[in-house]
Amino acid sequence: MRFLNHRCTRSMAAVAQPRRRQEEQEAVAPSSSVLRVVCTAALLLATHLGAQSLPAKSAALRPPGSKKWVEQTLRRMSLREKLGQLFFYYLDTDFKPADDPELQAIVRLVTQHHVGGLHLWRGEPYATAHLTNRLQALSKLPLLFTADLENGMARFRGTEFPTNMAIAATGNVEMAYAMGRHTALEARALGIGLTFAPVVDINSNPENPIINVRAFGEEPETVARFAEAFLQGCRQEGLLTTAKHFPGHGDTRQDSHIELALIEADSARLEQLELVPFRRAIAAGVDFVMTAHVNVRGLNMNPYTPATLSPEILTRLLRERLHFDGVIITDAMHMWAITRSYTEAYATVAALNAGADVILAQENIPERIADLERRVRAGELAEARIDQSVRRILLAKTRIGLPQQRRVEPAAVGRLLQRPEALQAAEQAAAQSLTLLKNEGGLLPLAAGKRVVVVNLWDEPRGFNRTPLLRELERFVQPAAVVSLHPNSTARELERALAAVRAAQIQVLPVYAAIGSWKGHIGLPPVMQPMVDSLLATGVPAAVISMGNPYVYPQVQRAAAYLVAYDDGNRMSQAAARAVAGAAAIGGRLPITIPGFFTRGAGISIAARDAKARDESAALAPTLRMAFPEEAGMSRAGLDSVRALMQQAVRDSVFPGAVLLVARHGKIALHEAFGTLGYGAFNRPTPLHAIYDIASLTKVVGLTTACMLLYERGRLKLDEKVQTYLPEFTGKDKDKVTVRHLLTHCSGLVAFRLYYRDYQTAEAIVNTILREELEYPTGSKTVYSDLGAILLGKIVERLAGKPLDEFCRAEIFAPLHLTDTFYNPPAALRPRIAPTEFDSWTEGRKGDFAHGIVHDENAWRLGGVSGHAGLFSSSRDLAVFLQMLLNGGSFGEVKLLQPETIALFTSRQEVVPGSSRALGWDTADGENSAGTLMSRKAYGHTGFTGTSLWTDPERGLIVVLLSNRVHPTRENRRILPFRARLHDAVVRAITP
Repeated sequence: MRFLNHRCTRSMAAVAQPRRRQEEQEAVAPSSSVLRVVCTAALLLATHLGAQSLPAKSAALRPPGSKKWVEQTLRRMSLREKLGQLFFYYLDTDFKPADDPELQAIVRLVTQHHVGGLHLWRGEPYATAHLTNRLQALSKLPLLFTADLENGMARFRGTEFPTNMAIAATGNVEMAYAMGRHTALEARALGIGLTFAPVVDINSNPENPIINVRAFGEEPETVARFAEAFLQGCRQEGLLTTAKHFPGHGDTRQDSHIELALIEADSARLEQLELVPFRRAIAAGVDFVMTAHVNVRGLNMNPYTPATLSPEILTRLLRERLHFDGVIITDAMHMWAITRSYTEAYATVAALNAGADVILAQENIPERIADLERRVRAGELAEARIDQSVRRILLAKTRIGLPQQRRVEPAAVGRLLQRPEALQAAEQAAAQSLTLLKNEGGLLPLAAGKRVVVVNLWDEPRGFNRTPLLRELERFVQPAAVVSLHPNSTARELERALAAVRAAQIQVLPVYAAIGSWKGHIGLPPVMQPMVDSLLATGVPAAVISMGNPYVYPQVQRAAAYLVAYDDGNRMSQAAARAVAGAAAIGGRLPITIPGFFTRGAGISIAARDAKARDESAALAPTLRMAFPEEAGMSRAGLDSVRALMQQAVRDSVFPGAVLLVARHGKIALHEAFGTLGYGAFNRPTPLHAIYDIASLTKVVGLTTACMLLYERGRLKLDEKVQTYLPEFTGKDKDKVTVRHLLTHCSGLVAFRLYYRDYQTAEAIVNTILREELEYPTGSKTVYSDLGAILLGKIVERLAGKPLDEFCRAEIFAPLHLTDTFYNPPAALRPRIAPTEFDSWTEGRKGDFAHGIVHDENAWRLGGVSGHAGLFSSSRDLAVFLQMLLNGGSFGEVKLLQPETIALFTSRQEVVPGSSRALGWDTADGENSAGTLMSRKAYGHTGFTGTSLWTDPERGLIVVLLSNRVHPTRENRRILPFRARLHDAVVRAITP
């Protein structure tokens, strides 16, 4: 069999969007602001995993060897030590102080009662490695650490794979092999030696409340093939495996966590169905078999006994008929299927008598050991029987080299978890598993320009709307509304959802009704059926996405489209969103039957809407990396001249200090800090990650980018009248002003006014601007105007339905991981923030320097958030933002904008003949701050405080200059000629 070849990928962050302003006009304006956009994203590429990268002895499973060690060890063990090996307790690896009672109890189980292993629920990876090492050091005999890793290492912040049913839906057994292999590599890195996987149950009962998508499917051969591939992947990298739940938990209607499950099957049916994958797993060398707390009426002598306590099932069937000589481990003994009908003492003895070797998750282990010891001494249990189990347990431990090497290397954890090839394998599995079963009228993928509403349907009360699916979907479609309904939703909430749906053209209904332990039911609860029916009765076409339970279809059968996503994790959610939007193909096939509706193998294939765009989006866009000047095609001597200019500028008091970043073709050739943060109390060296008030750069980084996003979503039209969005914008000839006029600074509005002196509230200022008369005929000349930017900010807020800062943070800064870019920066960052002017105007801060508070007075009165000013940012963030624009809207794996949108907004508009203005941006014209050498395609902006951004697409060049030239006073205008000299020097440093 040929298995997956994994290609390395990288996961990187993304960038934001641009804006800017002419410095000559800033020099006379009293305020400005900048949106900061910087992305610090770099995923360490894992080195090829050689033997030195793995915990010692973890390469591949050894054959059952080291029998000499096993027998010697067994002879030295006391009866109590042997009995301790039969018990595996459970814990999480979250931090616990040394005197934590739970941790102390675990230590006693290890040191005094010699338990054979510990089952780990979850934990932070480094903490897990530390704890397994610590407990191994305390234990007389090597411990076997186990975990439920059915879908990879997500419980320990490793790679999360889709569910088994999703893997089978791809039709590719190599996916199962890859899941096993990558899971094993990550598990062994943390000291985990045994996974309770694969699930080999056959989900032949659609009403099964606990197996469902945990199974590979309903057909024995399919389950067997995929389970075998998973086993081989685990074995390849040295992880012990468990086939569960014997003799099969797929044909039940009960959750054994809650009650004893029943299987109405005789021996002949078991041979044809349930036992097929178990036989294959045993032949493939599975190490453990886990019992099921199910009653199989056709096999048990006692009609009330679960398989876990049944000699007919564990000994006669599993040991004697199936010839399994590995370790039999019970399912957790604290589940109600056991505790409701049996005492701990009885259940423990009965499980051992039935043939179990390991008792999992039994409470009160010291008491159970003492009780078993008494029974052995009394002749009720044979010590030879105990020796059989201990011998099997010790042999399993030798297969992963525990007698020779118990410790793992914590330093390797960062290299071995979430490696690029593992992430890629998981992403491929999720994308290829999506199964489209119904698509009336070609509803999917969603048509562009349609008004879409998303209604999340939860099977349990939930208080949030912003799911991983929604976050990804919003990259392609901006929903008109997002609401949620759940069992406790009120009539008023339902009516609100219905109103949103009636106002839309398409409704997308993600259904969150995944199976889970202790739920005891499957699908949406009956109380929700009237809600679902009401939504589907509106007549608005519905696309339902089942997030983790394909069998929910009968409850939503009136939907026009039905897409199966086999879990609701981040990776599957993102894949589903891309498929719904048409950015990815759909081709999965249903591994089960939905009775009365769809047969096994059903599925509609749909190609991505634009194959070329899909291939481009799959490739990682260039990011930013430090490089030598020659790697960026720049001269060391030329950059030395740039440094000299910056140093001289500090000496000439052009600014007290600054940070300069120069990059070309994604390679940072120069990134240095100069001078000091300020004078007086601020007289300390400028840090490289200094944060500056970027003033009017806010216009391009924040405002213009927000406009670009809304333009792409069809919500903002460039040639639409401003009055359409702001009806209050009234006055003579103001009906002629369009959004394009505001973006190109030719609307007729005055450049600025000192509103902060006369008005005390943001509302009063905005209302005054809305009533301002035009100063000149619209489109007749260019007058750089803060007023137009303030109004554009209000348009963005109305279209987005949220404040400008929230929209920018969610849609620009967060996706690009611009962690230093924000309005109203937190006080904790002030040591990195450069001060601006001595404040003589603002209430509450007169007589001190503006520091961490927006320098622009009007922006300050507007609450620090405005379209024209208010942003703070760092050089790295802004460089990421510019690189995203140069990349055509992408940075790493993040796709923010379309190339056509960027080309439109950064091209000279010439609404006014001779103007250098683009949409929001300025362009190089040989006379402004760009200097004389940048190409005509260069675009950028400046900020009143002494900041600027320029990029030249023809040269792949980025220049970010952040300074606080207004410290201590705005009267310092030496920066005006300096910027042009600086940019010319940078261009001259480019080698031919």
